[in-house]
Amino acid sequence: MIARPTLIQLWDVTVPLLRPFQTTAGEITERRCIVVKVSRDEAEGWGEAAPFPGHTRETADEAWELIAQEGRRILGADEPVLIEGSCATAAMDEALTSLRAAHNGVTLAAEVGGEREPVLASAAIGLHESAAETIDAVTEAVGEGHRHVKLKIAPGHVDIVAAVRDEFPKLGISVDANGSFRRFDMKELVDLDELDLTAIEQPLSALDLPGSAMLQERIATPICLDESVKRIGDIVTISASHAARAIALKPGRLGPTLTQRGLELAARYRLATKIGGLLETGIGRTHALALATHPAVSLPSDLAASAHWFARDLVKPPWELTFGSLMPYATAGFGATIDHAELEARAVRTMRLPH
Repeated sequence: MIARPTLIQLWDVTVPLLRPFQTTAGEITERRCIVVKVSRDEAEGWGEAAPFPGHTRETADEAWELIAQEGRRILGADEPVLIEGSCATAAMDEALTSLRAAHNGVTLAAEVGGEREPVLASAAIGLHESAAETIDAVTEAVGEGHRHVKLKIAPGHVDIVAAVRDEFPKLGISVDANGSFRRFDMKELVDLDELDLTAIEQPLSALDLPGSAMLQERIATPICLDESVKRIGDIVTISASHAARAIALKPGRLGPTLTQRGLELAARYRLATKIGGLLETGIGRTHALALATHPAVSLPSDLAASAHWFARDLVKPPWELTFGSLMPYATAGFGATIDHAELEARAVRTMRLPH
């Protein structure tokens, strides 16, 4: 049952990153997000739409309008809509899920089928052109306390990954190509199998499941598909095609409800899973972390400490590492405390429904 809100509020915020983040799609220096709060009596829930090129359907402006439309529908007693790949409906689902957790008097992790267990943090390292730059970035992440990193890579970067492995022989490392390799790069991808990696994420185009199956047959390292999972039904297709041994599910793209369904389906088809991020603030990370405690999650998830990305997060205290892990909140509902001063300072516009 939905805990029907009586008040919905939106904030359009831009939060600068501490350092530029480079992928094959381009460089990101800030995150523009739409924050949504739903309230009923003394209970409240929070969600975040973090549009990301190539991963979500909408721009921030489109997400703002869609969340407002969805808010009016829900206030009018309509049922919420879940659209796969929409960060707008994912944000509303996050807010309603945390409101329901508050209404039920349970933690956010418990509400989504998880447990209050520490989650191994993994810091994403952007694309660099040299081994020295990549090693410096990894050194910084390790100095923050991270025990696992995910390196963004592109064709020609195998030597960089090898250099990182030589420098950090015991560090947990995965790589993410964002579909930048093609079948004629297969030898490079096979060479990665010698580097003791946790996973190779989306090496080939999202549509090239046959090529991914060919690669997975040749290597022991699990292939983890991300962009290939556009909808929950894709999990069945990936399993049937033997294109990968693992998948990444992004709550910021699917929302908690569909992510939980995806985790249960992946477990049924014996696919390893991880929770992926969209460079959200601590609001979105709170939901991702709760889902990362689900028993179906078996790979390190893309969840780093707040200080890896932001000088000041939108939650307080910011997410911090304990022995390389993040611990979900023990309090009922959303759990995190919002830094209202920072939220208001970063907002370029706000909305309140009903007006």
